[in-house]
Amino acid sequence: MKQESEPKFRALMKLLDDEDPQVFAAVERELLDSGTEVVPLLEEEKGNSDVQVKRRIEGLISRIHLDKLQRDYDALLDYVSQPGFSLERALFLLARPLYPEIDFVEVGSQLNELASELGKRISLLDSPYDTVQRVNDFFLVEMGFAGNSKDYYNPDNSVLHRVLATRRGIPITLAMIYLLVGKRLNLPVYGVGAPAHFLVKFVLEEKEIYVDVFNGGKIMSRGDSEEFIGDMGFPFEPRFLKCSSDIEMLARTCRNLARAFSAADEQPKANVLMELSIEIERLTTT
Repeated sequence: MKQESEPKFRALMKLLDDEDPQVFAAVERELLDSGTEVVPLLEEEKGNSDVQVKRRIEGLISRIHLDKLQRDYDALLDYVSQPGFSLERALFLLARPLYPEIDFVEVGSQLNELASELGKRISLLDSPYDTVQRVNDFFLVEMGFAGNSKDYYNPDNSVLHRVLATRRGIPITLAMIYLLVGKRLNLPVYGVGAPAHFLVKFVLEEKEIYVDVFNGGKIMSRGDSEEFIGDMGFPFEPRFLKCSSDIEMLARTCRNLARAFSAADEQPKANVLMELSIEIERLTTT
């Protein structure tokens, strides 16, 4: 915060207990417009205030953070509206407002390291099935990635850098690690947004091989996958096994995060993320 601004903000905060609605509205607008730089002063003032003012300050802080979240996600929407955007970069921009400690360079380095190690293990393989099995063994056995069924709605399961750290995730984030590492090795690997689940698809020697990365890396043929979808209660349609675009995967990740924050009783944040998912999905029709 600029030193010359502090006296002004402190003077405004002394008016937070004013009973005149017009005065409070003017003070509120001024503080909201100041953005996150005023949050530390608001937190300090909250500790010295009565119950009514504390509630007003908590409301202000919440709105300031939500306004910043909305601005950050407007910037993300602008980014993915451009042709040839990077899914990896978009996932970083999605996570950064929620996890300020995230380091994009470090995430890229971890993915590069995984790709380097995986490349050594598959370089001499010829059989498509053996390649898929070795990829599975690398991620799920050697590296210890697994589905987090016990704490499914933890937001950490839906952001790339936390899944890399904890080795636990939900179907789509585990799948995207396969995809982002596979892309570095020029592997023909794709995401498949099946209903109520997410799969990985390898296309090797004109064979489609599907992997359920969340459930232990189960390997399936196309016929197996059609049966799998039917067993979940969905009459099979060919579109259920089509490759998902980067936009579709990003929108689905936003929806998953929205559900996670809703489950954590953080509904305002969930609402912003759900609206973002809708706006991203609209890009697929433009």
